[in-house]
Amino acid sequence: MRTIAAALAAAASFATAAVLQQEAAQAVDPGEALHLRLLLDLVRRPRWLAGIVMLVLGFVLQAVALANGPVALVQPIVATELAFAIPIAIWRRRRRAGGREWLGILFVLAGVSGFLVVASPAPGVADASARDWLATLVPAGAVLAGAVAIARLGRGPRRASLLGAAAGLAFALLAVLTKSVTHQLGQGPGVAVTSWQLYLVVVLGICALVVSQSAYQAGPLALSMPAIALVEPVVAVVIGDTLFEEQARLGGGALALEVLAALVALTGLAMLATSPTVLSIYEQGQRQRQHQSRS
Repeated sequence: MRTIAAALAAAASFATAAVLQQEAAQAVDPGEALHLRLLLDLVRRPRWLAGIVMLVLGFVLQAVALANGPVALVQPIVATELAFAIPIAIWRRRRRAGGREWLGILFVLAGVSGFLVVASPAPGVADASARDWLATLVPAGAVLAGAVAIARLGRGPRRASLLGAAAGLAFALLAVLTKSVTHQLGQGPGVAVTSWQLYLVVVLGICALVVSQSAYQAGPLALSMPAIALVEPVVAVVIGDTLFEEQARLGGGALALEVLAALVALTGLAMLATSPTVLSIYEQGQRQRQHQSRS
C-alpha cells in the first residue's frame, strides 16, 4: 500500500507541475524550444518555479515508491497523472468538467488498474550488470534522439505529440535509473556518489525537462500528456521485466486481458485528448499570448 500511495501522490504532484509549467511555457517565444535558453527564460517566471517545486516533490515520491516496489507497478500508476492534470487545468481556467472528461478519466484509471491487477508485477533484482544497462540505454537513447530530431521538423499537434512521446521515453529511463540509485543509496551515500547512474540521472533529468517543456509549449496538455502517459509506462514495464527481471505476467490469457485494459486506458486518453473543453483552454491561452505580444 505504501508503494501505491506514494505512486499516486507522485502522479498528482507531476500533474500539478505539468499544468503550471504548461501555462508558463505557453508565454515563451516558440523559437526557444529544445534549447537550454528555454529554461533560462522560464526560471524567471514564478508560476514555472512553483511547477518545479511540485515536480521535485513528484520525483521524491516516485523515488520512495520505486524503493519499495517494482518499476512495472510504479510507472503505470504514475502515468495516471493525466487523470489529475485535466481536472486541475479545467479548474484553474474556471471551467467545469463535463461527462466526457469524467468518463475519460474513469477509463484511464480503470484501464491502468486492470492492467496492474492482471500483470501482477513482482519485485526482481535491485540492479543490473553494466552489459545489460548498455544494451538498454543505447537503443533507447537513439530512439529518444530520433524522436526529438523528427519533432524539430514538425509543427502544432504533431510536434507536441512527438515531443511528448520523447519526454515519456526520457521519464521512463529516468525512473529506471532512479530505482538503481535508490538501491545504491541504501548501501551508503559513497556507493551512489561513485556510481555512474547518479550522474546520468542528472543529465537525463535536464534533457527530460527541456523536452517536456518544449512539448508543453508546442500544444495543449491534451496533446502532449497522452503521449507521455502512453510511452512512459510501456517502456518502464518492458525495461523492468527485462533489466530487473520483475516478471510481470505478459503471456497467454493474461496478455489478452492486459491488451484489453490498455485499450480501455487509451480510449480514455483519446477522449481527454479530443475534449472540446480542454482544447478551448489551450486556444484561450493562445489568444492571450497573441494579445500580450501585440501590446
